[in-house]
Formats: sequence, structure tokens, C-alpha cells
Amino acid sequence: MLNIESLAVNLPEDIQNLVTYGDFEGARRLIDLKLKKNIGNMLKDRLIFEKERLKRLETEYIYPFEEALKLAASEIKDFTREELESLKDEGYADWAFVNGKLMFHRRFLENIKKTLPKIKGRLINSDENSDKESDILNATVKNIIEQGQKSYYIHVKTGVKLKKEAERVGETVRVYLPIPTAEKGIKNIKILSTSHEPAFISPEYHPARTVYFEENLKGGDVFTVEYSYENHVSYTKLDYNEVKALQPDFYTDELLPHIAFTPYLKNLAAKIVGCEKNPLKKARMIYDYITLNVKYSYVRSYSTILNISEYAALNLKGDCGVQALLFITLCRIAGVPAKWQSGLYVNPHRIGCHDWAQFYVEPYGWLYADPSFGAGALRKGSSEVWDFYFGNIDPFRMPANSEFQQEFTPKKAFLRSDPYDNQVGEIEYADGNVYSDDFESMMEIIDIHEI
Repeated sequence: MLNIESLAVNLPEDIQNLVTYGDFEGARRLIDLKLKKNIGNMLKDRLIFEKERLKRLETEYIYPFEEALKLAASEIKDFTREELESLKDEGYADWAFVNGKLMFHRRFLENIKKTLPKIKGRLINSDENSDKESDILNATVKNIIEQGQKSYYIHVKTGVKLKKEAERVGETVRVYLPIPTAEKGIKNIKILSTSHEPAFISPEYHPARTVYFEENLKGGDVFTVEYSYENHVSYTKLDYNEVKALQPDFYTDELLPHIAFTPYLKNLAAKIVGCEKNPLKKARMIYDYITLNVKYSYVRSYSTILNISEYAALNLKGDCGVQALLFITLCRIAGVPAKWQSGLYVNPHRIGCHDWAQFYVEPYGWLYADPSFGAGALRKGSSEVWDFYFGNIDPFRMPANSEFQQEFTPKKAFLRSDPYDNQVGEIEYADGNVYSDDFESMMEIIDIHEI
């Protein structure tokens, strides 16, 4: 297993120049030459990781300009070349140089449709479920504020299936599927059924909880787990005057490479919080900065980003996890304990991956912060929901991970598709990892109702 902290090491200048230009073949050639020299172990790990990262980047940036333009025009009325150029420059259409060519990210169009309200009326096929999701979420948040609590029973089935070309019938495959961990408010977790006999099920409080299978492939194998749980949330009304003078200092350290106290992030944290001493006010200032300045954007896989929190701060864009990591890092720099939480978002109309954050302030204990949901509410003109997601959370969550960058049990032998988190599952053979492009994930809502 590679040392993930090695990502904090810079590439040699000649290799970095080739990577920036998109000459990945040239970069691989120089990496192989450099690996033959007498270099430190961290640089060796960094170079080996870079070869892996370049391979993943090639699968992420797949649309040349003309193909991207044609695709966007097929889904957005009157979409123009000038519009694509503008969206590229404004950061809504993610791009990179790959093998010397400007290439757009595979989710560039999905990002444009999700993050630009002005595009919504021009979509050839609109998403009716989007409005339903928003309506039930807003109503639920309002009820929690008014009534003080809300509870839901949630029953889902998730799984993975290898694509035909990735199947190696007769060989042993190791599969890890995420399942609920017993975090705050999560009760009565039940594993109802599995497709195969589990070789191991992590304890309920495992920070990256999974059900683990180890099986010989027969062909067409589908690995699934069906589970239910209850999510009980209570509303916390925050008051700056109630904050205690004595505060803990746990969860205030760096966790390289992504929770790193870089010069720029330290400078940014100082600018945001200034001379403020109240930790609750500090956290709110950081939440406000992110929700007001960092626009929501799908990003490439986290394994290809060298410092996720600084990426968010420098580019002022990022998805739910990128924004959560920036919040966590800035809070820790400011002396406010903060940590990761992630898993699934299970709304009656949709199920999908989601990340958010927690921060700690006495006398309240662990509180929630979801900058991406908060900023989304702000874009839609709801300051009440924006305020809610600082300190509180909705009940439509399945937390599988309570820490960032945690090992599975049993430990995975090879670098994961997502080395830091687990929301859809991981697969490996005896001789290497199976990339997420080589398997299909499935998520199904069986039942969700208020209790």
C-alpha cells in the first residue's frame, strides 16, 4: 500500500511540466527513469502514485471541444460555441489537457445542468423529481425547526456488479459494501439480507463500516446488501452566548494530504475569522465564507486531486465533499474541532452519494455543517434553510463513514478507487484493484417513511 501522505511531495520540475501540458506518455517515461535513481521513499511513492493518477485522469476527461459542444447542444436549447467557451472560463465546464489536447470532464454537462438556474428553462428534458426533492426537503426542515425533531425509517438495497470485460471467472474477488454506522441519531440498524455469506461485518461504530465478501467468481455475480435503520434528528437552536470558555482540542490536527495547514489556507482562515475568539462564531464565519463564495461543482475523482481542501480554496468550486473538507480544514486551523461524515442521501424521491461535516462546540457537542446543501438553499432564496444547515441536519442520511481516509476491516490490499471514502463499494482481485469504471453500482429505495 502506498503512503498517501506522499501526495504532499512535489513532482520533479520536468515531470510536472509534462503533466501540466498533458503529455502523459512523456511523464510516464520520465517517472520510470527517475524511479531507477537513488531517491527518497516518499518521492518514490509519489511517482508511483502519479502514474496511477494519470491513468485515472485519462478516463475522466473524455470529450474534446467539438464533441462536448455537440453533446451540450443536444440537451440545451440554443447552446452555442461562445457559451461553452464562457462556461469553461467561469469554471462550470471542467477541463484539462490530456495528451496535448483540451478535454472536458465526463460530467461537465451534468454539472452545467445542475448548477446554473438560467439553464433550467432551456433543458430539452427536465428532471421532474428535482422539484419534488426540493419541496419535501424544505418542508421537512421547516417541520424540524417548528417541532424540534423528526424521525424516519429507511430501508434500502445497494450493491455492485462487475462489468463483463472485468470478470475473471474462477478467481477470488474481495468486495466491500458500505453499511450504516451507529452515528448520532442512527438507531436499530439491521442487516436484512445479503447476496452471499459475509466473510466479515464491521462493528457498528467502525469509522468506515462495510460488509465484506470473499468469493470465487461464477460469472454474472451481483453482490448486494439490504439493510434498514432509523434516523432520529433533533433541532439544536444555537446561541453564541451559551458557548463555554473551556473547549476541547481534539480533531484539530492535520491529516495529510487533504487536511493540510498550508500557508494559503492559514492565511485564508485568519482573514475569515479575524480576532474572533468564540468557536461557534468562528465556525459560522467559515460556513458563511464557503456557502457565499465556493460554487457547487462536480469534480474529478478525489484520487486525482492532490490537496482537496486547497483545491476548493484556490478554485472556489467543489462538490459536497470538497466543500466539507474545506470547512473541516479551516475549522481545525482556527482551533475548532471538525471531522468528516459521509454515505448516502436517501430522500423519498432519490438515493445517491453525499458528504458533509461535523464540528464540536461546548456545550452543544458535535454539530453538523453541510455547506453544499446550505449554499443550494441560499441560491434558491431560502435563508432559513441556509441557517439550518449550520448546526443541524435533515433525517435523509445514511452515514457509513465517520472519519476521512480510514482503513477497512479487513484491510484492503491495494489502493482503493476512492482512497479516502466509501459510498458505492470497492472490489479487488488477488493481484490488484478493480477500478470503479469496471463495475456498476446499484442503489434502491425499498421503503422510507416517517415514524
